[in-house]
Amino acid sequence: MKKLFAAAALAAVLPLAAANPKYIFLFIGDGMGAPQVALATEYAREKLTLGSLPTVGVTATRSLNRFITDSAAAGTALAAGEKTNSGMIGQSPDGRRLESYAAEAVRRGKKIGVVTSVSLDHATPAAFYAHVPSRSNYYDIACQMAQSDIDYLAGGGLLQPKGKDNKQPDAYELARKNGYTVARTVKEFEALKPGIKAIAVAPNPTRQASLQYEIDRAVAPNPLILADFTRKGIELLQNPNGFFLMVEGGMIDWACHANDAAAAVQETIAFDRAVEVAVEFAERHPGETLIVITADHETGGLTLGHGQTPYLNDYSLLDRQKLSFQKFSAEVKKRKRSGLSFAEACKLVETNYGLDYGKLTTAEQAALKQAWEVSTQKRTLPEAEADELYGGHEPITVAANRIFAAKAGLGWSTYAHTALPVLTAAIGINSEKFTGRYDNTAIARLLREMLQ
Repeated sequence: MKKLFAAAALAAVLPLAAANPKYIFLFIGDGMGAPQVALATEYAREKLTLGSLPTVGVTATRSLNRFITDSAAAGTALAAGEKTNSGMIGQSPDGRRLESYAAEAVRRGKKIGVVTSVSLDHATPAAFYAHVPSRSNYYDIACQMAQSDIDYLAGGGLLQPKGKDNKQPDAYELARKNGYTVARTVKEFEALKPGIKAIAVAPNPTRQASLQYEIDRAVAPNPLILADFTRKGIELLQNPNGFFLMVEGGMIDWACHANDAAAAVQETIAFDRAVEVAVEFAERHPGETLIVITADHETGGLTLGHGQTPYLNDYSLLDRQKLSFQKFSAEVKKRKRSGLSFAEACKLVETNYGLDYGKLTTAEQAALKQAWEVSTQKRTLPEAEADELYGGHEPITVAANRIFAAKAGLGWSTYAHTALPVLTAAIGINSEKFTGRYDNTAIARLLREMLQ
């Protein structure tokens, strides 16, 4: 409740002050639709900061060429205020460069920060500094980052710092030559001081160059979390003209792609902790701050309700899950090397999810058995059928995720994105402009107007 009262008090003070904000925070929950926010709030049994802001709008997310967007086109819309085709970052289909709000803010004397829980060359963070025809051009994106005007970047690192062939000039070295200090350890991170350009890399990243999943903290802790990166950004970006700081919770999306409800909840709560850091800053700077929270799209088609448990739910069951889909899939893969029997697979599922095979329904038992057969190549399904059932993920993991979600009263309709509108919330100077129903391009346009 402390968060709720603080946000309410802040809402009463901030709109009374200056015409435009000096400090602007844009939080983007990747894949974080209204269902994800509602689930995390109900699970946490308290009002999360991201759900307690006084101004709320409904935001459409389509890309230029698809009703269901991807993160590249959505990130471009949020950063530049213009539509582009899915897969493209910072440029139009005809090759025209689309300038981000961040670039204009630099010209106005503001310092700029880009923070994410995934890799810095991923679609959403890249939309604020890069211009490429394909989001998969990771090395090109990394080189553009290294030569950018962004003052502070923090996240899991880079996917291809030396190119796809691992033989190109190191993007980190290019960044150093362009004046960046690269921090890879907690000690180096803590030593970063204002007055420098900095790139902070998670000390214990995954193979996907992201932070570790919050749900995995018992076996793979994050020495630094999204809230730490946000707090450091505030410290480093302070200057007389103010700053713009974009913070992305990128792993909400990844968890939802795998229909991993427990991991998605923990990532949403971690994202909320970063939002709380910004709200605390705004309380110290009343009359100068704007905080906007939105999402690029919803992922997974999450429903808060399931035919197996009509009108009932028990989200506390999510506490039983020990590992994220990523760590669990890795364990399944390791066990398969020595021959994974169905009984052993069931034991793994019970250990990680608390699902007793003997207590599953006949349909659930059949789904788990088929997943094991496909995973261990004892059964081959047509590619289209396998994609529909498992979405390219480890079959045993996905089957367990869906069974587990149903027990809690949750459902999933896809392993991809959906066209559901997302919520945009705001607090502070000009926050009232974010009410109503609008396109995602309006967010960048509104922020750009506040630079005038």
